Amino acid sequence: MGTLRTSSYMIPVKLESEKGKYMLIHGYTGAMDIVSESIVLYLKNNEIKKISSLTLQVLQKRGYITNKTKEEEIEYVERVAQALHKRDEILHKSFTWVVTYNCNFRCPYCFEKREYKDSSHRIVLTKSQVDQLFNAMTEIEPRKQLQAPVITLYGGEPLLKENKEIVTYIVQEGRKKGYKFHAITNGYDLDSYLTLLAPDLITLLQITIDGTKKKHNQKRKHFEDFNSFDKIISNIKLIFEKGLNVDIHIRVNVDNYNLEDFRDLYSYFRQLGFLAHKNFKVYSALIQDNKEVKENDKNDIDFLSESEYLKRHEKMGTITVCAGYNTVYKKIEYSVTAKKSLPLTAVHCTAQTGEYVFSPLKEIYPCWEVVGDKKFQIGTIKNNTISWNKNELKKWHTHDVTSSSCKHCKYVFLCGGGCLAMKSNQCNLFKRMIIKAVNTVYNSVYANMFNK
Repeated sequence: MGTLRTSSYMIPVKLESEKGKYMLIHGYTGAMDIVSESIVLYLKNNEIKKISSLTLQVLQKRGYITNKTKEEEIEYVERVAQALHKRDEILHKSFTWVVTYNCNFRCPYCFEKREYKDSSHRIVLTKSQVDQLFNAMTEIEPRKQLQAPVITLYGGEPLLKENKEIVTYIVQEGRKKGYKFHAITNGYDLDSYLTLLAPDLITLLQITIDGTKKKHNQKRKHFEDFNSFDKIISNIKLIFEKGLNVDIHIRVNVDNYNLEDFRDLYSYFRQLGFLAHKNFKVYSALIQDNKEVKENDKNDIDFLSESEYLKRHEKMGTITVCAGYNTVYKKIEYSVTAKKSLPLTAVHCTAQTGEYVFSPLKEIYPCWEVVGDKKFQIGTIKNNTISWNKNELKKWHTHDVTSSSCKHCKYVFLCGGGCLAMKSNQCNLFKRMIIKAVNTVYNSVYANMFNK
């Protein structure tokens, strides 16, 4: 047995509403415990002998104190990562369908091939292709219980008015087979799809609105309508007026140009009464400097660094609306309310375990962030069979936190490493989200549980 020491994967979070109290989190056991500041100081300074024997036993059992060396802890993390990755590879197969590459918007930050959108010919799924895609899903994972029950519709713009017939076919055929649908949409033609918005059809819409009217119309450019903002807002109002039971998630892609506008947009949604609906959510996402964005379009983007994005959101008091925060919050809330360890993951998303994105050009991609970029293509559908690019497939499906320096990080299994497609560093943002989420859960859930 080695000498007892403080684990390298201990995460102390100060409780802002409780003087002298901390929430301890352990990065690879998933333990969460409230302790005094003195215990945290003993642990930080590795003053194990000052801790009472009873407390020492509990801290050791929970993982905060260990007899493993730093190297042995890293080796243990690698073994846990392999097990977690294998579990997710077996249990989760997710499918996204690119209904069309065509789009009625010309957003400067779009990474997909512009020639697809601007072409005169329509690139859209046909009914025979739809049937092929359902067969391809079965070929990839024959066990229905191991397929995600939801198929995501993507583009281009999947819900173009002219796509109504094929989208209806997709959704109706999917319902017969037990699937529901989400749609990633710009929201412009939603008024043509109201009959497909229902709990057993399209159940969730992710709609992008990049600020209040002026900012949005300048950033999100419809190819002929210079005021797409009003049309999208009108469509959302229509959904609520008709009482359609569908989740609406508003994504606001931000750079230096429109980040400060976020609060005004949020206030506008409050004035409209949108925020009163439980199924309406708003979040912010940082526009990444993607290599596929054309140089001319980059002139219309004022890129922000992650640190500046974080700093500005903290200043505005809107850290809770950053992309990814809700996932962090739900994990911590679950752990506290269910009195179980935090759920752990060795990957950032399903692209690293079992995500398959089908395109109308019979391509298969591992992630919707790389759709249209042939160098990331993992397969091709030909004559009802799939031809795989095994090297590219392996690159995506074997990548986890052990593939980088993430295995040394105490947040390793809480964060999952960051986006492989964007290769972005989310470390500082994730740490701030953990602090905020812990304190929010404590104030709204944990304190109430113990103060009754």
